[in-house]
Amino acid sequence: MIRTILVPLTTQLSSDALLDAALLVAKRLNGHIRALFIQPNPDAAFAYLPDVILAAGVTREVIEREALEATAAAKDRFDSWRKRNDVPDDAGVRLDSCFVSWSERFGDIETVVARFGRVSDLIVVPRPSSGSVQGQRCFDAAVFEGGRPTLVVGEKLPFALTEHVMIAWNGSLEASRAVLGAIPPLHQADRVSIFSVRKYESEGADPADLAESLQWHGIRAHLIPGPRDESSTGAALVSATVEQQATMIVMGAYTHSRLRQSFLGGVTRHLLAHAPVPLLMSH
Repeated sequence: MIRTILVPLTTQLSSDALLDAALLVAKRLNGHIRALFIQPNPDAAFAYLPDVILAAGVTREVIEREALEATAAAKDRFDSWRKRNDVPDDAGVRLDSCFVSWSERFGDIETVVARFGRVSDLIVVPRPSSGSVQGQRCFDAAVFEGGRPTLVVGEKLPFALTEHVMIAWNGSLEASRAVLGAIPPLHQADRVSIFSVRKYESEGADPADLAESLQWHGIRAHLIPGPRDESSTGAALVSATVEQQATMIVMGAYTHSRLRQSFLGGVTRHLLAHAPVPLLMSH
């Protein structure tokens, strides 16, 4: 079951898109959205300031004041989002209903996301980009340290996440973990499909095996054949997503090493850059 959904927020991470994605899931599953605003520890931030900034008169007190102002502004944006979407807060609501709460923590984003991600059922993070250091750090912490399924979203969301859920299957341990973590939204899906590269079938990763396994959970999935070779898998998966009108992709993150994918490309890297829908990932 997915009952607790962690949404890490910072001054540099757009809150509305992440909260909107969490709400799409929470409404279907009666989940609790935990909005967690993370700020650097003032002492640590002060210690790393360049001398030129210190010489300009920036003090620890200035950093603390700016942190409080940023937190208050983020809380105001959150309250506006909550009221606009008519989502109740955690004051006196039933636990088996959709509601949201707000909390704040000081610390490194990796440490805080890993800590609270491990006691959540789902983590919602932005799609990492070269222009957002905090977005990349948040993604890394959730996928590699959180130990829970991670929903990776861009600025645009489909009207319904679970209208058509497509599983990217290669028989890997990471893909298996992703499917296990996706069982609750798969139950809610109007349609489930399995996209697989024929290359993997010859290696013993027959997508029909996964379809049979899902039937034991009461989930019917149809097969979508992919290309014969792995080199074009990412592009083919994006094309299939558009053609089949998928609304979410379930996949393992970085089946091969991330270093290899950095130099040679790879399915995960291609999907993070080009997928037209949110990705539900596990590593």
